[in-house]
Amino acid sequence: MLFMKARARTDFVTAVEKTLETLKSGEPFTQNKLAQKTKLNFRTLQKVLIHLGGVQSILQDKIIDISDLDNVKIVRMKERSGLTSFPDNIQKMIIKTLYYPTSSREEEILVHLLLRKAMSKDFAVHIPEDSILKELLEMEYVTKTKASSYYLTSDGMMVAKGAMKLYPELKEVK
Repeated sequence: MLFMKARARTDFVTAVEKTLETLKSGEPFTQNKLAQKTKLNFRTLQKVLIHLGGVQSILQDKIIDISDLDNVKIVRMKERSGLTSFPDNIQKMIIKTLYYPTSSREEEILVHLLLRKAMSKDFAVHIPEDSILKELLEMEYVTKTKASSYYLTSDGMMVAKGAMKLYPELKEVK
């Protein structure tokens, strides 16, 4: 008598996560190939795709807002409005174009320190001092060592990371 090992059932949430993770690459799949790649049963994959299609059409113009109020979670669905009605990359492009078309010298310095991993006294970097660097010291984005080298504070790191998201071209700054 032959016994075939039954495949363990995959719960629906895991099936959705596997499918989304696989589709994230942008590569096109047939349903059969997607079922093979995710190692999901074909019928399970069909249910996942039907569910994702329905959720996507509902969330096209809506956003799910999950907030904590004291010890209670408040969940509601609301209309997307303003910038939130656009995808993230379009939101960033609009903000950048309207308000910040080019990076500032301050942002360039902060990103330079971040890229050089100058985030503690031990990794401080020498930069010629000028009025902009003095401003960054006053704003407490950078700290100066006794040897006149500089490194980022936690606030400076946060600003530098935000600048790199808004201006990916700063990764090329030397």
